[in-house]
Amino acid sequence: MSAMPRIPAPFRLRVLLSVVVAPLLWAIPFALFFGTLYGGGWLTYQSAYVVSLVFAVIIRGATVLAERVVVPKLRRRAGTGSYPWFFDAAVYMAVSVSASYLAAIIVDRFLVRGFLGSPRAWLVSGMFAVAFTLLVGGIIYARVFYRQAVSRAVALERMQAELARAELRALRAQVNPHFLFNTLNTIAALISENPAAAEDVVTRLADVFRHALTASGREHTRLADELEFMRSWLAIERVRFGDRLRVVEDIEPGLDDVPVPGLLFQPLIENAVRYAVAPRPEGGTVSLRVRRDPSGQTLTAEIADDGPGFAPGVRPSGNGVGLESVRERLRLGGAGHAFALDTAPGMGTRVRVTLPIAPVPSAPLADALAIAAACDAPPLVAKARA
Repeated sequence: MSAMPRIPAPFRLRVLLSVVVAPLLWAIPFALFFGTLYGGGWLTYQSAYVVSLVFAVIIRGATVLAERVVVPKLRRRAGTGSYPWFFDAAVYMAVSVSASYLAAIIVDRFLVRGFLGSPRAWLVSGMFAVAFTLLVGGIIYARVFYRQAVSRAVALERMQAELARAELRALRAQVNPHFLFNTLNTIAALISENPAAAEDVVTRLADVFRHALTASGREHTRLADELEFMRSWLAIERVRFGDRLRVVEDIEPGLDDVPVPGLLFQPLIENAVRYAVAPRPEGGTVSLRVRRDPSGQTLTAEIADDGPGFAPGVRPSGNGVGLESVRERLRLGGAGHAFALDTAPGMGTRVRVTLPIAPVPSAPLADALAIAAACDAPPLVAKARA
């Protein structure tokens, strides 16, 4: 003989609170009302509370039965079509009135003889049922609507998170081919002029793409790994530009393990080389400075060049993938991420990127997921990846 399924303890506790404890509280206002109506003495209030408690327990038990059995069955029969809310209201009202008269019969038989001894008494019992139904039904519907609102909010947050990740993947897909195209051009130019240098560039390109492929598979990478990637990339570019490309690094010690968005600095460095070094016979200087901010919560990376610059608000010649991709990735990063551009004709270009030292999920999404867990929100088919 198979064992009966075990009812989870949280479910049993909710049923206990809903059917037993809640009526103990809900009977109080009715006891005060009817006790005052029938004299206002202590014994009158006590008797009114006992009678109200009988009504509260029986009516609440009947509404729980309707909530968990009758209403779900009607909704399943209705299918996925529209289900008018007043159907539920009619069910609760009918169940409550029936339960009220059952409670009145119990009171008449065991507590107050003659409780249903007149038409007026029958009318009062019906009024009691209607009043209690409005109270309990309002609480039930407020809870249902709250859970539905929370579920919709969680679904919206998850979809927004998934959209942000999809946009981020699209931005990376724009940057990576751009980088590969420029590097292959460098190799092609070196093959006939300097085969040994071309071979060295190919070797370095393998190291660069090993990091690029690894970084593309996750949102963050160590700052030390990102800087090593940048040094390999600049070594490739230095083969092409020689002494025309000058690089200055100023990295604060102790930041090696700070997580930063993968492939974030490369488009900025590439932008500086493209506009400050490549078009000028004398070349230019590109500097990279990374510092922990005084708050200790964020770090600032500054990429600057001594090139011609451009007027603020005017996009430099080219497709602008580099700056726009970084700006958009930081926007998608949420709180703690910032992008600032400082440039002027003849004054070079300076880009400042602010990053949180310990990135965490965005607050709206974390809060929504916590609420979902607390409210048993239904799972979605498309979930945001961690």
